[in-house]
Amino acid sequence: MKRLWAIFTASLFIVSISTVAASPKDKVTISVLKGPSGLSGAWMMSELSRTSPDEFEFITVSSADMVVAKLLNGEIDAGVLPVNVAAKLYNAGVSVQVLAIVGNGMVKFLTTDPTVQGLADLKGKTIYIAGQKATPDYVFQYLCAQKGLSAGTDYVPVYSLAYPEIAAGLASGKIAYAVLPEPFAAQAISKNRDIKTPIDITKEWRAATNQSDYPMSLFVARSSLVESSPEKIGILVDSYRASIQKALQDPAVTGKLAESLGLGISTQIATIAIPISNFVFIGAARAVPSIEALLSVFLQFDPVSIGGIMPNRSFYAPIQ
Repeated sequence: MKRLWAIFTASLFIVSISTVAASPKDKVTISVLKGPSGLSGAWMMSELSRTSPDEFEFITVSSADMVVAKLLNGEIDAGVLPVNVAAKLYNAGVSVQVLAIVGNGMVKFLTTDPTVQGLADLKGKTIYIAGQKATPDYVFQYLCAQKGLSAGTDYVPVYSLAYPEIAAGLASGKIAYAVLPEPFAAQAISKNRDIKTPIDITKEWRAATNQSDYPMSLFVARSSLVESSPEKIGILVDSYRASIQKALQDPAVTGKLAESLGLGISTQIATIAIPISNFVFIGAARAVPSIEALLSVFLQFDPVSIGGIMPNRSFYAPIQ
């Protein structure tokens, strides 16, 4: 995340807002993330490349910071970003709009400690958390705060390990408590039957916010493209919606497709990841309450992480 913010800040100085807001090219360029997140877009990437190569092209990127950089330098027109990153771009004056939520909550609390039954039982524990200052971190902090637990005072958060390292530590028994997204959580559980998930993060979120789930990933596009090419946005939205449906219907075939497209994930892992990654397609017009509930948490713990204010309604494209 620190690297992402550094690239984001530097790029704002290098790239003028006028370049970012420029009229869209004849061909729309979409980035697709390598790894589990990109699996939802595999069919979109394949189908539109085949049926409409003169209108749409796709590039694969390895991280969200690359999506930010390529949006800022005008290299891409649309891509998937974490919720807070998209909000920070918008609040910084970058003309982007949310098209849809494409990934909902998939964060798990994992432990080998059979005495843990709820969040209140975590007092005094050392907990390895995936993604400092990212959605897993702040959602967990928020839910703990509802039970009177404060990070650094009532429990010790550790952010020094990457997702695979946390999963490996859980599997080997070196880590007893962790907050980890899918599919890494499932990978850890598959290697150690003593790992349990006694705390349901989504259930706790639902009780605290009255929202059915929390968003993890947003599909965003340049405002100029949304305004000037609604027909292309319509094709893109319909294709992504269908892509997610196809992925959920046939994870194995989708995994083979993703591997052939160079999305950096094997067919075997993709087949496991798709059913548990909580891919959804919720149009921006319907997603406002869910997104704002999550951004409110970022505002509470780290306002700078979303640009200091709640984005206004022009942040959301009129997509159902």
